[in-house]
Amino acid sequence: MKCARHWLDCPSSLTHGNMIQRVIFTREDPENPGVEGAVMRNIESFARAYLEPGVSSVPHVNRGIQETFFVVDGEGILLTDDGEQPIRQGNGIYVPPDVSHTFINSGNKPLEFVIVVEVVPNGTEVEAKTALISNYCGNPMGIGHWKFLDRAVFAGTPNELIHDRKNRMVQRHAVLVVVMDPMQTSDSHPHTTDKDEIWYMLKGEGVHVVGEEMVIHKPGMAIQVAPCSPGHTLINHTDEPLMAFYIAAAVYRVEDDGSYTRVLEPLPGSRAAKK
Repeated sequence: MKCARHWLDCPSSLTHGNMIQRVIFTREDPENPGVEGAVMRNIESFARAYLEPGVSSVPHVNRGIQETFFVVDGEGILLTDDGEQPIRQGNGIYVPPDVSHTFINSGNKPLEFVIVVEVVPNGTEVEAKTALISNYCGNPMGIGHWKFLDRAVFAGTPNELIHDRKNRMVQRHAVLVVVMDPMQTSDSHPHTTDKDEIWYMLKGEGVHVVGEEMVIHKPGMAIQVAPCSPGHTLINHTDEPLMAFYIAAAVYRVEDDGSYTRVLEPLPGSRAAKK
């Protein structure tokens, strides 16, 4: 399956100085078609990364970039200009542009993250000016697509993260942790090319059908399900629950009445928009 990759199959690199990462997916580049893993239109990159015990990252400031971290395992400290905050498994951390941030692994095992990077194009803005931390465990549970039990990672915080006020457009995203009980199946539903939707398996496994292909979705594997036709569905065929990290990003036009209409193109100024 073209849009399915396990982090172990991806090359290693460094980010934030001492953080070891494997970039699983990147944004598609019209000038370099066919690059493995280059399957996204709105998100710049999706990676699995970790800090070794007792190691800290180098203080880092993003220019024109926002990052979303999800702590998959371990515990540590996030250091910003606002001080130190503890982080642990299940925490989502949103870091807007121009915010200095350092991660410290204060535990005795690797501090493991999923990292989502999004470009904030020139002429756009973000509302958050400081890092946000939220844990999905304390957020309300919902039900989606028949059998998904989901909790928002950032419940109570804005999901309209990148604003293009000149063109009245906004890039919104949803960040969830999804649980599926044994011997359950979700409904099959399609996605078009205007949306990124990534499923990263944390625990358990299931059969993921995307379009006319299928794969056993195991821990450490990420699948970008958009676009897909006639649809995609996830089936837990085992006798154990499965758990997945989910992020979706798409661009909307803000109408006069305040409602949103999905548009087919990325935000103006992003690399994917320059076709």
